[in-house]
Amino acid sequence: MKQFSFLFKLFIALIGISSPAFGQGSLMLAGGGAESAGGWSDIPYRWVVEHALNKRIAVITYDTGATEWIPNYFKGFGAKSAKNFIINSRILADQQAIYDSLVTYNGVFIKGGDQAKYYEYYKGTKTQKALQYIYDKGGVLSGTSAGTAILSPIVYTAQVASVEPSAALLDTYSPQITLADDFLKTISGKYIFDTHFIERGRLGRLPAFMASWYKKTGVLATGFGIDDHTALCIEKDGKATVYGTGTVSMIKNLNASKPFNTNLQILSSTDLTLAQTPHGCTIDMNTTIVSGLKNLVKPKKSGEMSLLRIICTGTEYPSDEAFDYFVNQIGAISDPIVIVTGNTLTRANDIKSKLLDKGALAVSVLQAISGNENDLAIKDKLNQARKIFIIANEYADFMKFIKSGDNGTLLQNKLQSKNTVSFFAGDNARFAGKTVINKYTGFGYVSYNGSLEFLPGLGLLRTTALMPNSFFSAETVENTVSGLPYAMIKDTLQFGCYLSGSACAEVNYSGDGKLYLKNLSGYFPVIVLENKGTMTGFVNQGPNALSRNIAGFENMNLNYLGIGDRISIGDLSLGTALPYKMPKVRLFPNPATKDLQIEADQGSYEAGIYNQSGILLRKLQFSNKTRIGLEGFSAGMYLVRLTEKQSYRETTFKLIIN
Repeated sequence: MKQFSFLFKLFIALIGISSPAFGQGSLMLAGGGAESAGGWSDIPYRWVVEHALNKRIAVITYDTGATEWIPNYFKGFGAKSAKNFIINSRILADQQAIYDSLVTYNGVFIKGGDQAKYYEYYKGTKTQKALQYIYDKGGVLSGTSAGTAILSPIVYTAQVASVEPSAALLDTYSPQITLADDFLKTISGKYIFDTHFIERGRLGRLPAFMASWYKKTGVLATGFGIDDHTALCIEKDGKATVYGTGTVSMIKNLNASKPFNTNLQILSSTDLTLAQTPHGCTIDMNTTIVSGLKNLVKPKKSGEMSLLRIICTGTEYPSDEAFDYFVNQIGAISDPIVIVTGNTLTRANDIKSKLLDKGALAVSVLQAISGNENDLAIKDKLNQARKIFIIANEYADFMKFIKSGDNGTLLQNKLQSKNTVSFFAGDNARFAGKTVINKYTGFGYVSYNGSLEFLPGLGLLRTTALMPNSFFSAETVENTVSGLPYAMIKDTLQFGCYLSGSACAEVNYSGDGKLYLKNLSGYFPVIVLENKGTMTGFVNQGPNALSRNIAGFENMNLNYLGIGDRISIGDLSLGTALPYKMPKVRLFPNPATKDLQIEADQGSYEAGIYNQSGILLRKLQFSNKTRIGLEGFSAGMYLVRLTEKQSYRETTFKLIIN
């Protein structure tokens, strides 16, 4: 008996399952995607073996067709033993023999698949107890995809169905979002892990998980989204290092009192921050501080400083509310509208019918194509236009038209005029910004191959990029979600805007002197990133000749705007920096009492007086000077907008009436 006791104690010491020096274990969390011998997965999978004291790795799956590839992969990094455990029922998961065998391993790897099965098969069983025992005794738990999800302190159990990002944005508190914190107790902290993050556009669903958990429990959680072919390796002290070709995204909420608007069905929050941490950088899981990024990127301009009025939608099929707003709630119903389109007229003609149905009185369709650069009829229509609708243009053709001939120049001047309301629909919404993310659709997995294009836009918004069709399809979502922050870092932009589905956003100034971006209508939130200055870097681990189009950064503001929500994107008190120099203009007296005198260089002008809400109160045409009677105006501050009619160059003055 004494000999048996000695041998048993010796066996326990050799396998290392009793080690009071460890308070807790370590974690390796992979974001999914196939492992690659000699590639991205070598470092984190070797890390697992190095952190397993006895170099024994249990590979857990419910898949009866599991091969020996993963066990052999671990053996290649020095594992003394690596074995598949196929546990595909609660009965099997609760067997004492499974427990007794598992606890002889210091390392566990849970394969991908369906976390609902892991949760349902293992919760409350001896398998769960064995995993907890290994971790508590200082072992290492690891997994990929669903295997990572099940190791999360707060688990998305996916027991109803896997929730797509677009569905999570539309219905944030859906009963399909099933979350629980009653599985494994691993790293301390209210964390939710999600995988395949950029690849599957899960920027649209991880914050919804956070919001749903908050509504359910009143507890704020931090979200960690791990990209495919990327892993987060967390030491016992909470220091975590990122390895792989992508990043680990971290989403935090800064408003403890009201972090989400839980009264809305769609996702709504203006108090989130986003970090994306690339290979070799670290995250302190105790403080959530990111380290290792080297380059400071801080936009030189402080937001937008323009009086332009721009509407953009995430689809070429705007909602009825968007059409009604454009026709009936901006300017006059009699304002001539010009639809500018490309070679195919189908969508433009559909849009024309919609606008006429909403009551528009004058709608023309013009093609921005070769041969129309100097057409006199087109020039006449553009000269008359007060509203311009841009849809179904190819980027290269449109930009060529803009730069060629009289009509291109005229169109550009009209779009830059504060007297014109412009509407950019669907794919063409990209054109309004400083940078156009190109080849995002129709070219496959372009971002993964590092071959997205970042081209100049019209620059109507001079420190913003827009990304329509953000959650359009599985083929494009990685391109759209990764491309926007990449463009912001590459071109030092302050704002990036994701437009999903029927979401309709408006950029417009307000009476408080600020420019706002507002979610006007539709069924999706408008998602806005803001860079106020952050340390940055780009991924550099391939997997191809070019690394992926994914940017790393320590901190950006992340806003999900519900219908009617808005955020400030500029302050007009900082100046209006027009692209053209206006003729000399003098307004006097200012402050004024009975009348206002305007004198300008020789030319033809239009003057409009607006209240602080941007409503036009009086308008008149004049040559080089005029007098405006101020009868009927109450005391206060107003804006006087002056347009030089030949070039559509404009300037705006503040007017005080006593």
